Amino acid sequence: MARGRRSRKDESFIGVLLTAPWQVSVAVGVAVFVGLKWGVPALAVENMFLKPVVLAASGSAWMFAAVFFLIGAIVFAKDKSQPGGRRVVEPTFGGPSVDRTGRKEPSGVSPTGSAAPDAGFLRGMPGASVEDAGRLSGRGLSAEAAKPTEWSLELIRKLEWKRFEDVCQQFYEKKGIRSETTPLGPDGGIDIRLYQDDSGRASSIVQCKAWGERLVGVKPVRELLGVMTHEKIGKAFFMTSGAYTDEAKAVAQANRITLIDGAMLLMMIQRLPADARESLLAFATAGDFATPSCPSCGVKMKAVEGKGGRPDFWGCVNYPRCRQKLGMRRA
Repeated sequence: MARGRRSRKDESFIGVLLTAPWQVSVAVGVAVFVGLKWGVPALAVENMFLKPVVLAASGSAWMFAAVFFLIGAIVFAKDKSQPGGRRVVEPTFGGPSVDRTGRKEPSGVSPTGSAAPDAGFLRGMPGASVEDAGRLSGRGLSAEAAKPTEWSLELIRKLEWKRFEDVCQQFYEKKGIRSETTPLGPDGGIDIRLYQDDSGRASSIVQCKAWGERLVGVKPVRELLGVMTHEKIGKAFFMTSGAYTDEAKAVAQANRITLIDGAMLLMMIQRLPADARESLLAFATAGDFATPSCPSCGVKMKAVEGKGGRPDFWGCVNYPRCRQKLGMRRA
């Protein structure tokens, strides 16, 4: 999955300040006051036409600065009013802010057919578990009782983005192909590198997107083609838990990109020897395999209830040091 890749809506400067720490607004207010009070007048002192305007602005410097101080106070109050003073801001995925945002795409809300919410995907977004959806609404379920005992398409689509990538990488290892996943943070459009010769250089690259049942369109495939060109690698694989649009298939077919959808991945896993298949299943379902990992920190995220009509979301437990956030799909 393209780490941290997510598209986000354009924001006004005020909108940015409202999602940033309150200290940012205070700093802007101080800068505005100093600039209008002393900086601009010093530059325009010799201009007879601008001087009256500048002097008027200088006299009102405190009013302009007060606007930003007020914004800072609003943000500070919002922080304190939420549970634990917690306020999660959307990451910049071009990754995972990193969004791993660099590493994983990022986040949004998209529909699903499940009866409980599960994690959404942005620049491709991780799937959330029924257990965690129940936990969010106060209906905790036993993860062990619900743990799958065999491979299925449902299981593949339930895997959170990090576990999905790791399962794909382990699949290649069990096929005897040396492989490695890229570290957390911006991944440059590569989730797994495959080494199939003795050159020491990756022979092909893999992009993974745990998007549940969602279709992968042509844009991510073209982005992978761009990475192939940049890395001077002639072959790539695109693996998803969902499926692909016809346009994506056409671009892939013309550019040596092998598309592997959820159904095909299931078939490939089922063709592994029994011991390898069972070992991979144990790896895939170990611990909490459905709650999304933070694209930056790698720790399991926390279900956070949306305020003021906003949708619920996954937030990093290391907030405010880490402000990563991933959306949840709604039923």
